[in-house]
Amino acid sequence: MTRRPATEKPRIASKTVPILPKSHQQQTNIESLILTRSGSSAFDPFTQHPPSLEPDINLLMGTYFSSHIFNVFPYYPTPTLNPVVEFFAPLITKDTALFHVTLLVSAFRLEQHLPPKERVRCIRLSKICMALIQNRINEPFPDCVSDETLAAVAGIAVIEHEKGSLRLSRIHVTGLKQMVEVRGGLEAIRISNPTVANMLFCIFVATADVEFSSCDAQTIVQRPPWFYQSLRVDQSLLRPGAGVELPNPSPIDFQAHGVLTEYSELMLNIRMLATTYQTAQDCSSAQEYQEVLTFLCATLQRLLTLPVPDPLLGSYEGTITAACRHALIIHVFAQWCGHQPDPSLLVSTAQHNLLTTLRPLTKNGGVNTKLVLWLLSVGGTCPFGPAQHKWFINQLADTAADLGIRSWEAMKASLKQVIWHEYQDDKQHREVWDEVVAFREGGTFPFSEMVYPAPNGV
Repeated sequence: MTRRPATEKPRIASKTVPILPKSHQQQTNIESLILTRSGSSAFDPFTQHPPSLEPDINLLMGTYFSSHIFNVFPYYPTPTLNPVVEFFAPLITKDTALFHVTLLVSAFRLEQHLPPKERVRCIRLSKICMALIQNRINEPFPDCVSDETLAAVAGIAVIEHEKGSLRLSRIHVTGLKQMVEVRGGLEAIRISNPTVANMLFCIFVATADVEFSSCDAQTIVQRPPWFYQSLRVDQSLLRPGAGVELPNPSPIDFQAHGVLTEYSELMLNIRMLATTYQTAQDCSSAQEYQEVLTFLCATLQRLLTLPVPDPLLGSYEGTITAACRHALIIHVFAQWCGHQPDPSLLVSTAQHNLLTTLRPLTKNGGVNTKLVLWLLSVGGTCPFGPAQHKWFINQLADTAADLGIRSWEAMKASLKQVIWHEYQDDKQHREVWDEVVAFREGGTFPFSEMVYPAPNGV
């Protein structure tokens, strides 16, 4: 077997796609977006839209297509690879309710810095949108729960969530959940329009306190063909032939480390996705981009739907599985904090839960494995809570020392055995490691050599 450089990923046939952003800002010109649709005719959002009395359509549509769509979870498109333009924008141009909600979203972005009474566009469009949506949901099936109707309600929920109106946002999302159940769950919507389904998934994630539709409770995530190509490479690294020298340590077997089967499958999905897909420019089409994002969202929905093992029951398997669940939430969603709909509440809760779950495993140098090392490092990358962050750094320093890890190269090789997305992970985990090094260099005292006397009678 030919050796590859340690930084080179396995050579497989599948393309690469951006899953997570490198920065929060990316602007482009609306004309470039008009030319990127793969259909036979050009798409012009300034002329192809329902009739409206709104006087600022050009300004609001320009804002939406030049700015807003580049900062919406879970999309981070390029001007030439944009599932929103390809699969969502046509709905905007044909549906009156969704069109006006889109204008309202743009108006909110433009006017959110103003006092509420001075947000004239928002006030004007809010009244129009409420009337249009109320009329729509009173229409007979299937119009009352069409893709366009669901997307319009989700847009209103996003605005209320971003405003901090949690009660109103919850009302809209609860209604949205009921509408999704009428459709047969998010999986049914993925069949008609995966991009709409992904958007709906994201608003459920952002609100964090409204459960997914029960229709999807037993849904099995469908793995695309590229997954199995990547899996063959992964399994060949797990079980190399005799005398074969690996370029990097082999990936760990999640189940062998105690992770329950259903969660192991989801972790494998994320590992294969992170290994296979890196940047947008490597994707051949917006269709491929959409398929990968849909696989990501379906996997994460399953992760958030499965029952959480109770660490208090004392089972190692339940404890390590719960920790993996919380860490996966941080690993994926922390990159999108600040994007809309903002998943910060879910991420900060996951960080707290990860710390609470890991504490028994790390107590008195309990369990030191590469998986625990990865869990601690992921916790350290979370952008919330200085006290929690310090705990993760301290525990990571001890665990790395116990495993004999003294350099960033050794640390990175260990993390790559679990789940590693080079594009997103290298910088942030390196920063965590630098903090570990600084903590070590801060000096330690030989307190570990002290022996305290036991109380009398013990």
